[in-house]
Amino acid sequence: MSIFNKVMQFVEAVVAPMAAKVSCQRHINAIKDGFVATMPFLIVGSLLLVLAFPPGEGNFFLDGWHSLVDKIGQQNILASFQISMGIFAVYAAFSIGYNLAESYGLRSLNSGLLSLFTFLLAVAPVQFIDDIGGIMPIANMGGTGAFTAILTGLLVPELQRFLRDKNIRLKMPDAVPPKISASFDLLIPVVIVCIVVVSINAMLSNYDLNIPTAIMEIFKPLVSASDSFFACLLAVIMIQLLWFGGIHGSSVVVTGILYPVLIINLGLNQEALAAGQELPKIFVNPILDFFIFVGGAGGTWGFVVLMMRSKSTHLRTIGKMSIIPSTFNINEPVIFGTPIVMNPNYFIPWMLSPMINTCIVWAAFKTEIISKIIALPPWTMPAPIGAVIATNSSTAAFVVVLCVLVSVIIYYPFFKIHEKQLLEEEKATEEQEMELKPSKA
Repeated sequence: MSIFNKVMQFVEAVVAPMAAKVSCQRHINAIKDGFVATMPFLIVGSLLLVLAFPPGEGNFFLDGWHSLVDKIGQQNILASFQISMGIFAVYAAFSIGYNLAESYGLRSLNSGLLSLFTFLLAVAPVQFIDDIGGIMPIANMGGTGAFTAILTGLLVPELQRFLRDKNIRLKMPDAVPPKISASFDLLIPVVIVCIVVVSINAMLSNYDLNIPTAIMEIFKPLVSASDSFFACLLAVIMIQLLWFGGIHGSSVVVTGILYPVLIINLGLNQEALAAGQELPKIFVNPILDFFIFVGGAGGTWGFVVLMMRSKSTHLRTIGKMSIIPSTFNINEPVIFGTPIVMNPNYFIPWMLSPMINTCIVWAAFKTEIISKIIALPPWTMPAPIGAVIATNSSTAAFVVVLCVLVSVIIYYPFFKIHEKQLLEEEKATEEQEMELKPSKA
């Protein structure tokens, strides 16, 4: 059995069924949908942070940028950042609870609100200061509160479902309007949550901890391990294998599994930038979207350019159809139209190109050729632009171009083999059509 057949057998027998189960699991879907709902806040907050920290001086554009920041006030821009990206875990807690409750047929709004209440109770105990009143700290409402948001968003609906199944509730008379009755259903869960959360925080305070900091201590090895070359390379390999089998690898691996950790990494970088400290993390979403996968999974933008110049009608047509979507990192037309899915001709470049690009990009970040990522542009943004915005560094564009050139070199020989096969098929088809075409008298 060839290596290709062994790999595909492994994908079909192990990886694909596991991916299908992950993509259908309600708790993972609730986390995924919950964080996806926070995307507008993450994107806008990231762009505000880029605006607040111009990359340098010395030309008309950068000097004008500095002047604009001085007029608006950096602190005013950072204040807007804090209530978007800075407290994104607040929005995530509500959204995760809402989505999980919806999957269980619970009252989604009630569950979302109770998840939000539980999260705030856990991460932001109000501090009272003379002449000011109550102050709610936001230190744990961003990246450091992400795991707490996940836990509260999952546990609250489970608590409500348990109480519903056991019929533990305050029963109101039939004459009471349904919405009022529904609000009273929250009373018992609220009491339980208050007792549990306040008690846990009280115990943790003896060790100078609270719920979010304790959770971050537990998950610190996971966060540290996630920011490694091998973690990034493994994620790339899994994405490529799933896509080759026809499964949306990015959705399963990034959105379904890695997203919370990658957002925490982004939050830690942003907090370090705002505090004037060294940025700690490399593995953040844009490293995949704008560096490794230029043009979409597989890094196929350069391959599309090759197809546009192909002598084969089929490849040339696919290339021309795909160039605009691929520029915006949408490459399903390439994957399914070429096709690349389950096509032995392209297995090696499909796997090898992103793996080589991962090595190049990681080395570029490690050697500080490009600055680490501080922003989360929309993944559909063209790669060089998205890379520059994500890192606030113009040198990022050169690394993107290098990755494209490497992909072209790797894909080229396999593209020529496929092109030769198609040209022979197209020639045979033309000859057959000529034979069937009636001759003129």
